[in-house]
Amino acid sequence: MSVNHKQFFNYLYFSLTLVVSFLLILVTLRVKTVECSQDSADQEELASVCEQLQKNFSGKSLIFYDFFAADIWQELAQSVDYQQLYQLSSLEKKAPNTLILHLDSKLPDYRLIVITEDKQEQSYILNQNNNLKKDHGQEALFAIYYRGPEEILDKNQRHLEEDYHQFFLALKNSLEKYQITAKSLIWENDGLLKLDLGKSWLVILDKDINPEESMQNLSLILLDEAVITEIENKGFLDMRFNLPVIREQI
Repeated sequence: MSVNHKQFFNYLYFSLTLVVSFLLILVTLRVKTVECSQDSADQEELASVCEQLQKNFSGKSLIFYDFFAADIWQELAQSVDYQQLYQLSSLEKKAPNTLILHLDSKLPDYRLIVITEDKQEQSYILNQNNNLKKDHGQEALFAIYYRGPEEILDKNQRHLEEDYHQFFLALKNSLEKYQITAKSLIWENDGLLKLDLGKSWLVILDKDINPEESMQNLSLILLDEAVITEIENKGFLDMRFNLPVIREQI
């Protein structure tokens, strides 16, 4: 055998060895076990989420699959079965078959209780993505009681009408921004909005005024002890006008 032929067969053998090794790696390094960690999550719920991730990622390549971009994260966000919103924070890969997922979870933003004409209550929790989720009553959340005349849930009861969701979300975020502690908002049948701060008096809001503007003004009012004393004596702080009005009745 000539030197050239020998070099060719050596090169061919080396190439085949690389290809076979690469194929073995592809076949071997695939997900069989998924482990999940999230310190603040409900462990029973986390176990259920991890089970879904196990089903979704089983058989995926540990090397080439993009776990961060997987559709399962959007599916979990839209699921009505989970209270919290789960996202992938970081991951570890342990050869040959183990994937360790470190998750971030976010509590719901607010609780919505829709009160029907026959006084039945339908309770949901919502995140920023406006998916109505089952309310298991496990979290202390800012609550919104809606008795208004309009139908605010879509026909499948999967989403809240977007204008309402944005108003409720803006109110909740503004309360946090200006460090105002509030228990609930009551949206009455006549369109009257009553904000309950857990005090002996209520704040009346206008649904057509930006909640952040109202909460900024309210945060300043709460600093004035003399004004607070007068409100306590009357019972209502009406913020539907250019200047707040202190009233005994609405």
